[in-house]
Amino acid sequence: MIRIQVFKASQLLYIAAVVVLCLLILGLAVSYFLNRAETASPTQQTAPAQTAIQPSSPSPTLDVGLEAAVDKETLSLNAEASQAVAKVAELLIDVDPLDPLSVLSYQFPFIEEPAVAANADADENIPDAPDDVERIRVEIEKITGGYEAPEETDKLRVLIYHTHSYEAFAQEEDNPYEETSQWRSADMNFNIMGVGEALAQELRSLGIEVVHDLTEHEPPKLGTAYERSLKTLEGYAAAGETFDMMIDLHRDAASSRNTNPSFTVVDGKECANLMMLIGTGEDGFSVMPNWKENYKLAQALTDYLNGIEQGLCRDVMVKTGRYNQHMSESAVLIEVGHNENTLEQALNATKPLAKAIAAVLRGETVETEASLAETLISE
Repeated sequence: MIRIQVFKASQLLYIAAVVVLCLLILGLAVSYFLNRAETASPTQQTAPAQTAIQPSSPSPTLDVGLEAAVDKETLSLNAEASQAVAKVAELLIDVDPLDPLSVLSYQFPFIEEPAVAANADADENIPDAPDDVERIRVEIEKITGGYEAPEETDKLRVLIYHTHSYEAFAQEEDNPYEETSQWRSADMNFNIMGVGEALAQELRSLGIEVVHDLTEHEPPKLGTAYERSLKTLEGYAAAGETFDMMIDLHRDAASSRNTNPSFTVVDGKECANLMMLIGTGEDGFSVMPNWKENYKLAQALTDYLNGIEQGLCRDVMVKTGRYNQHMSESAVLIEVGHNENTLEQALNATKPLAKAIAAVLRGETVETEASLAETLISE
């Protein structure tokens, strides 16, 4: 998953102070070495007052030799100063000031392009964490009504795609996979795309048409994967393709802070726990999703899954990123387990997930213990 770096005003002031300090250090370094060069160079010293008696002129050969020696020493000192300044700059901001391309291509850590910032992948092994929890909680409480299923339920159509196409699961000694990086693989037999195909097959068995897009969006750079998956979605829209649900299927990262079990037993099988992620698009995007409608869908899926088996699905997570969910009011990012789950657990989870998707799209609800108790009381 891409991660969003959010800066407070105090952090920006701190960064600004650090930048100013770095510039001062660079200025002092330049001044020091230039002064040293000037002091050591006879050509920069003030000429003594001439007397009435002029010394004899040195021979041309000797004059040229002295001038060459002076120039050589001056160049050496200037080169030493330039190298020192370059070394300081390299240590401070990780660029080579003598290389124009290095300077022009450098991106300061507090300057981010909006299209990437909300979906940046600072570290794919860091799990999702909610943003601005209290404010978003208040916004969620203002949501009225629930998810409304499509009117035409006999021709339901679902798109499954993968922004992070290489996400894989725990390595197993008896069935290892080749990694592109830790917990990632280009082999569909082991990565999230394979889990997506299993989900597609489950949905098809329930009478739902599925388009499973196998575009590999991670290469050439993981941090810009959302830009490429957006182009995939825009391609479907341009072709006039419509879907009743758009699913970006991922797997999460394990967390020491997350004390929840990593799987739940459903019908005797260990199923990786699931989670729905919704983005508000507030973090630097001019076009934002109608996230509250997407949230209703995510909540309906969560409720149904926990009706099948309590604890199977974590609470819906809302973040300020966009996750390309502006492309539909029935878009959801679904996390299937995390990197410490086994592939088998992830594949097992596709069966109840497909059941929930089909039921929610058809407007069905599952009777939980709480809803059953309410029914008995009303009777």
